[in-house]
Amino acid sequence: MNVNHRQPATWSHRSLVVCLALAAGLVTAIGAGGWAAEQEVPSLGEQLVRQFWEAVRTADVDALDAILAPGFQSVHQDGTRSRDKELALLAAIGISEYTLTGFVSTRQGAAVVVTYMASVEETLAGVRTTATPAPRMAVFLMTETGWRLLAIANLKAMGSEQ
Repeated sequence: MNVNHRQPATWSHRSLVVCLALAAGLVTAIGAGGWAAEQEVPSLGEQLVRQFWEAVRTADVDALDAILAPGFQSVHQDGTRSRDKELALLAAIGISEYTLTGFVSTRQGAAVVVTYMASVEETLAGVRTTATPAPRMAVFLMTETGWRLLAIANLKAMGSEQ
């Protein structure tokens, strides 16, 4: 009599992580109202970024306060900033002119991610930068009160080779 004894199937750590990631993606896709992973939304993303930049240019602290989400974070070459620290930086950044180009926007559910290039002279951590174009990223979240800026990444070099 030939009996084939098999070991019970076990999940490797990698297989479990992959399955959990796929399940999370499925839940996110279903929660977002469908299977589409992302949708191009250039006009919305660009509009939101331009509203933010105009509030920065005019140092409109009330508008900036309304734009930044409660859980806002930023990252710059000199480190990260909380919402309050970013508001203080934006109120004193001192820009008058800027150029924004190369917008790429995607939407996933209630979030819009926008990448773009910004050419602007600004003061960061007491250092005046040049107008050399640099990549930026902004993440907006739809809330009960409208679109709020949840995070930004400023990839502008702050050293002497700006």
